[in-house]
Amino acid sequence: MKNKIDKQVLKDSIIKGTGHGHICHPSQLPDLTRRELMLGGTYLAGYLMASQMIPGGKALAAGQYPPARRLIWINMSGGWDILEITDPKPSSTSGIDMMYDWGAAQQLAGSTEKIGRWMPNVAAMGQDVLVVRGLNMGTTSHMAGAVYMDTGVLSNSGNVNAASIPSIVASESTATIPIIQLNGGMDPKIDRGLLSPVSVVRAQNLDLYRSMYPEDTDAMDQKMLILNYLNSSIERAKAKTGDYDRLKAVASAQSKIQTQFADNVGSKLELTNEDRTPFGVNAPRTMNNGMRDAFALSLKLLKNNLVTCLNLGVGGFDTHAGQERAMQPVVESFDYLLGRFVAELKAANQLDNTLIVLYSDFGRTPKVNNNNGRDHWPVGGALMIGGGILGGRVVGATDDNLRALSINKDSGAVETGGSFTLSPSNLGGAVLELTLGATYTTTYRTYLESIPALTRLKTS
Repeated sequence: MKNKIDKQVLKDSIIKGTGHGHICHPSQLPDLTRRELMLGGTYLAGYLMASQMIPGGKALAAGQYPPARRLIWINMSGGWDILEITDPKPSSTSGIDMMYDWGAAQQLAGSTEKIGRWMPNVAAMGQDVLVVRGLNMGTTSHMAGAVYMDTGVLSNSGNVNAASIPSIVASESTATIPIIQLNGGMDPKIDRGLLSPVSVVRAQNLDLYRSMYPEDTDAMDQKMLILNYLNSSIERAKAKTGDYDRLKAVASAQSKIQTQFADNVGSKLELTNEDRTPFGVNAPRTMNNGMRDAFALSLKLLKNNLVTCLNLGVGGFDTHAGQERAMQPVVESFDYLLGRFVAELKAANQLDNTLIVLYSDFGRTPKVNNNNGRDHWPVGGALMIGGGILGGRVVGATDDNLRALSINKDSGAVETGGSFTLSPSNLGGAVLELTLGATYTTTYRTYLESIPALTRLKTS
């Protein structure tokens, strides 16, 4: 029989979280006082907030615009060469130096459109890939460009008072983890315009979050006894004082923690060698293991339905010198990993409800410099994959000098004499329409203009 422990020790365990290792039965104690119950609730809410498992103060509140799709937001840091990724050209021109033959460019499966030479796995996705060209960046600053893509707001300083696209989506989520930032991903920004607060789990804190969950049966039993007792105390408090907002918040926190413990969420945050296995088959020799682990953990979180938004990042695109030598292994690695990632989601029937967006700070100059590299250029591109979008298409275009061309908003094709060119604001608006619905941006984020060409679905 287990030893009976001092009641104050158990109260401290509930109220302050200092005694989680003790074992006792709640019947050993009289009712917690109302003040102690509120303190216990504060601890529980703090537990959830510290682990970022609920979106800020509105714990468990359903969003007004529940996300229809999860969002994978991948920052290809440094400013990628769109001639090597989204916008290869048939030949060099007076304004463009092509570094490879048109025949080496990869043709999208089921389409006549082509993408970069080192992207066979993305090309094989074909009808699930939408290529975005001719993004008018208006800057060649790394910070300003990255923030513009991330928020849809351009500022030469890179400082804006606007929420990141993934943060907006996550703020409407009721997932266990609304948003997680993995290595290299953009740091999600928030603003006062979010309808619900949102908190962020970061890669460097994952070990801490995992440690908050029971690791074995004994630990599970201990914590469940405490949670069950707190639930009983909540019910007794309701009977005495009636229900009110803070008591509801305590009850909600208790319920969510108990559900997460019962669902063994802690183990689902842990990356194992088995989780890495799909990303090791015929992998490139130069594959970055950190990049592999980020994709593997993302896949695990998605398959277990724990997360709504994931911020990932891939670096190595600031290629002012020796571009081919520097860029090829990076592109081949992410192409391979993205190919495996998409194949696994598709096999699990989860690709159509997961939108993947790849973007970069800006593009690179059409002319090669004296160091066999390319410098910064204010025209970029992006890739949209999955999410049920109608792929095998290109939206936007550039001319023979790699300048953005005017396009038709409905078709995405070049419109001679038109005045509209694509910008990151349109990409951000399209992502919000695809995830939160068409009325979200027109009601709350009017600076983000979606266009029909970017939101056309396979079923429409």
